[in-house]
Amino acid sequence: MKQRTVFDESWYRISRSHVRLLPGVEMIRQMFRGEPWYVVCDKLGHRFFRVRPAAYRFICYLEDAETVEDAWQRALDVDPHNAPGQGEVVQLLSQLYQSGLLRSDQVADIDALEHAQKTEEAQKRKQRLSSFMFLKIPLFNPDPLLRRTLPLFAWLFTPFGALLWLVVFLWGFQALIENWSDFADQSGSILSLPNLPYLYLSLAITKILHEFGHSYACRRYGREVPEMGVMLLVFNPIPYMDASSCYAFARKYQRVIVGIAGMAVELFIAAIALKIWAEGADGITTRIAYNVAFAASVGALLFNLNPLLRFDGYHILCDLMETPNLQGRSKTLMTWLVNKKIFKIDPGPIPTTIRREQVGFVTYFIASWIYRFLLLISILIFVSQQFLAVGVILALIFGVMWVLIPPLKGLKYLFFSPKLMNRRMQAIGMVASVLGLIFAFLALVPMPYHFRSEGIVKSEEFQNVYTRSPGKIVELVTPSGSVVEVGQVLVKLINYELEQEAEIVRIQRERVELLIRQDRSEEGTALAGLKSQLQALDSREASLTEQLENLEVRAPVAGRWVANDLHEVMGVVLPRGQTLGIVRAETGYVFTAVVHQRDAGRLSLADSELKIHGQDGETLTLSEIDAIPASQQNLPSPALGVTGGGSAGVAMDQQGGSSATEPYFQVRGEIEASEDAIPQHGQRGIARFPLTKTPLLKQWTHALRQFFQKEYQL
Repeated sequence: MKQRTVFDESWYRISRSHVRLLPGVEMIRQMFRGEPWYVVCDKLGHRFFRVRPAAYRFICYLEDAETVEDAWQRALDVDPHNAPGQGEVVQLLSQLYQSGLLRSDQVADIDALEHAQKTEEAQKRKQRLSSFMFLKIPLFNPDPLLRRTLPLFAWLFTPFGALLWLVVFLWGFQALIENWSDFADQSGSILSLPNLPYLYLSLAITKILHEFGHSYACRRYGREVPEMGVMLLVFNPIPYMDASSCYAFARKYQRVIVGIAGMAVELFIAAIALKIWAEGADGITTRIAYNVAFAASVGALLFNLNPLLRFDGYHILCDLMETPNLQGRSKTLMTWLVNKKIFKIDPGPIPTTIRREQVGFVTYFIASWIYRFLLLISILIFVSQQFLAVGVILALIFGVMWVLIPPLKGLKYLFFSPKLMNRRMQAIGMVASVLGLIFAFLALVPMPYHFRSEGIVKSEEFQNVYTRSPGKIVELVTPSGSVVEVGQVLVKLINYELEQEAEIVRIQRERVELLIRQDRSEEGTALAGLKSQLQALDSREASLTEQLENLEVRAPVAGRWVANDLHEVMGVVLPRGQTLGIVRAETGYVFTAVVHQRDAGRLSLADSELKIHGQDGETLTLSEIDAIPASQQNLPSPALGVTGGGSAGVAMDQQGGSSATEPYFQVRGEIEASEDAIPQHGQRGIARFPLTKTPLLKQWTHALRQFFQKEYQL
């Protein structure tokens, strides 16, 4: 049997009141997991309340009862196990009164309800104050416009409209995949001052169309959209429309379609914008297209679709899971658990007795809190890197919202809540003990500690293969990836000019030999000069013969021949010294890591772990760690620089992007063989170097200090 708090201290204020719903208030029945819920729908004020069957029956009893006390008593008599408690009745009536849905002929009744209403309004003012980063400013009623223009867009909510959306979305997604590197690189300047006007214009366009998507879907299924305005989202003006009337839809699929419609419009626009950006030339059009695609896709996926924030994804999840008010019920359950398990007081009835729901609510509460916190921190860092002053202001605001206000609320509850009246000292002692244990664990208990560095895999024995003579590639004799022996032919080239020159030299040599024989028979005086000329021709012929032989490129050492892109230059004339590929040994690999100066002093030479890009599921071991004591500037490979896909900053100079912007130290280690992971010469990887065990608080402090030193030079 579910426990229930029957009595409430405010009950005496309303128990003798005689109130009932105003005529015309609509009650709509909905089903959630086989359980009926009812929506109290105010058609004039556009307010909606979901109530359980017990509360619905109590509202019905009000119509015939003389007083609130009589209606409640009747509810107890009919269903004592599920009847609402006095506190639930007070809250329900105050909400209905605040919405103007109750009527009474007695002033005293109104006064009693007004007191309950003021209490609830005070609570809501606190909520609005805590969410002042999301202020709403209503402007006008868009419903007349929606009614007139609905026939133009109603076909979009048909199977043909869904198919059209899917085709366009896949069309744009293909453009994104093909140009992903350019799209990601361009995002680094999204908050630059020259780009801000385009970004805000794009946000305005996409969000207006997003809200019209919700509104037309709501209007399509027969519900009114009474309000349009501007919401200050972190002080940025964003349009919004009030499509909350979709809560009254009896069918689940209609509510889900209304929730999806806004994101579907944004992703549709993003797909078209991506195609324009990918295929257009540089200019204002492509810049606007990029900003539209970025604003629509990132906004839809990071905010609207995410169910951990109270946006579209949250309401869609509630409808799909058939769990109304998921966030509020999760918070109520967490409060119940804290009071019951920690403070050891009677918190009243548990919000849900279903074990699966309890686990889901707790998981959702923790996950949503963590995600919102990390999202705010990410926004703060991203903004502060572009505009430090704005970042400082946001940091102060977030500090008040997330660091100051929650502990103050907790302390207020701990020291002044009537619920803890008889167990206040025990509760204070419990909280102090828990906080003390947490602090002691973070500050005193040594925990594993490490840092990561990027590096490059190299074969211990390898040689570059390059052209020793200029020529045109005519045949790839040995395919890339084959195991070769010393001297094995890899590539054949041809050079007609060398062959012609060799033929000319051969003819000249025969002519000189003939002249020498003639001079000897005539006892002439030109013999010495002819012999010198013959020696020069012999030398030139030997050089040309060597160059012609070098047109067959051979393996300098035994190993595996790697030349992945050589087929792309078939038929192309290559100069002498052009790199064709490498021949590397099959055993013995070393990993060269780039260690920042701030980490070099903490480095130990113990065995470390290594993960190679492309084989992230396997962990290799680095042994025989050796650090080069002198700082360096040139990276071991251009692949470690940002221009080559790595993370190290590089200076674009004559080194081709391999000169680091900051000095670093090289750390080398031998990669131990593994059957599950096969290293490849030239692959990037991440090495994790162990450090002395350190308490978490000290680790976090050090990481935070490094972050501020790196990003803000503080």
